[in-house]
Amino acid sequence: MPARIDDLLVLDAAVSKTDLAKYLRDRETVLPSDFGGLGDGVADDRTAIQAAFDRAAADQKFAVIPPGTWNVAAGVTLGGGARGLIMHGVIRYSGTAPTTVLTLGDGGTVRNGEKHYAGLQVVRQTQSDWLDETDIGILVRNVDASVVELRLVSGFTIGMRTLGDGRGVEDSTFHLGRILNNRIGLDIRCATATAWNTSIRYYGGHFAIATGINPTIDRFGIRLSKADGAYSNHNRHVFDAPNFELRQLDPNVAIPFLNETSGSAIIGRALRMEACSPIVARHTAAAQDCEYEVAWSNTYQVGIDYTATATRCGNTVLNRHRAPASRHLRLLGSVPNVRAQAFRHSATEIGVEGLAVVATSTTSATTLAGLSFNGLDDITPTSRGLLLEAQRGLAFVVDCSQAKEFALVHSLVGGADGGRIFVRCFDAAMDVRENVAGDALASITTLLWNVPSKAWTGGAAMADASLNKRMTVRLGAGVAFAQIGIVGFDGQIEVEALRLYGLPEAAPALLCGTPALPVGQREFAAEVAWDLPNLAPGATSLLDVTVNGARQGDLAHAALASSTRFIELDAAAWSNNTVRVMARNISPATFDLGAATLSVAARKGRVP
Repeated sequence: MPARIDDLLVLDAAVSKTDLAKYLRDRETVLPSDFGGLGDGVADDRTAIQAAFDRAAADQKFAVIPPGTWNVAAGVTLGGGARGLIMHGVIRYSGTAPTTVLTLGDGGTVRNGEKHYAGLQVVRQTQSDWLDETDIGILVRNVDASVVELRLVSGFTIGMRTLGDGRGVEDSTFHLGRILNNRIGLDIRCATATAWNTSIRYYGGHFAIATGINPTIDRFGIRLSKADGAYSNHNRHVFDAPNFELRQLDPNVAIPFLNETSGSAIIGRALRMEACSPIVARHTAAAQDCEYEVAWSNTYQVGIDYTATATRCGNTVLNRHRAPASRHLRLLGSVPNVRAQAFRHSATEIGVEGLAVVATSTTSATTLAGLSFNGLDDITPTSRGLLLEAQRGLAFVVDCSQAKEFALVHSLVGGADGGRIFVRCFDAAMDVRENVAGDALASITTLLWNVPSKAWTGGAAMADASLNKRMTVRLGAGVAFAQIGIVGFDGQIEVEALRLYGLPEAAPALLCGTPALPVGQREFAAEVAWDLPNLAPGATSLLDVTVNGARQGDLAHAALASSTRFIELDAAAWSNNTVRVMARNISPATFDLGAATLSVAARKGRVP
């Protein structure tokens, strides 16, 4: 930098140009070579580097690591007083015991703001066995409004860790380079309840592990973690175009993201996955609203792994590799107005086409058919919707043997708050699964087991103020069929519309209205063979036909596949599940017909 007059005044008139240049440089930067460091890849330069770092922190200067290989037998720390660190050379850890090699910034409640750490390169001379998480290449503490450029970190259990200690890591930008042979490439962590780790941008990053490096141990590119009792709401971490080559070989798993927090908005864009498990992220807690966009992968159907400890879902994988359009949401079921689809199942019971009516009252039923109703009482039609009492609900019934994640969207009349999400799980034999851990997860709310109804319900009423009206549900591996819907639970709700969405790798079927589940339907039918007796002119014959679901008041009709046109049929819903058919000979002659097929139907009337 140009000399200033006050610089010249403090120097002896006989000062050499070399001394003047060193004096001017020392006004801005400190080098370990000023303290006897060599950087020759042989000597232990730890003392010289630490002395330079201490001077930089005390004088608020930049520390500089010149070109070369700078061996350290123990860790070094650049305090938060320093303006930053510029590395042209490599710090190489020559020890074997687990340690943190390069620590940047002060811990505790100190804010390390407006820092610039550039060209960071830290390697381990001896590859770590990955058994101790105190083995860390670079630790960045409490940075705020800073820029960090990582060129290389290699050979550690944890390559780089960002740590919110007594306060936070936030609003900073990380440029990531080569992150090699680390069990966890980047660890985003909080140490205390008063810390935070949020709002960070990351660009690039090549997370790679060589063949033969600790092949039996699971490995992860990026981990979001916390100490016991520490802050857990890690949020708005955005990763642009990282590359993961994690060398998955049985029996290990190799996963780009491991999320052990309850945060949200962890967003990975244009990810590349090579030699990884077919899992882009593993979630172990309550993280939600995370998005992982896979630009390329050499595996198929990349997804998210929710462990048994996970308590939330509501995260998304966007596969740009191989048929990207297939990842858009697909509408599976829609009842845009339940009032328009409502029918009178019996004199006191109301049902809705396409939906099963469910109840939260105590039940001894244990099957899907026994727990799904075509209509129930305590449902009142209104001018725009259906008013459900607290123990009543409406649900889609879906085959979830392949598809596991669904989104339920509902509307109450007038946009009112209320109601809780309802999920009931069944196995492949359509028997109810009772309180099995991992069977059902929801976004935003914790599902609670309801013993009387053998179902999961939301932990709180759905309300705009609680941001929980739009709910995602994820079902466990053992769940083959499920009822997914809404119940009043806390009180009456006036339901107007229900829609169910899914991801279309599989094409899950909705079961309502099939012979396997004859609910959510207005019409019930049966066929029997009828061999009429000899009928004289004007004579009649009666036959009672079982039509399960028929109720008195239904509109009934019948048809006979007969060789004559002179048989007049009348049909009436005679009693529950029975339609009485009367055949009359309207010809002038007596005849005796052979057996013919009689088709009978009972149709529920719309609610006026």
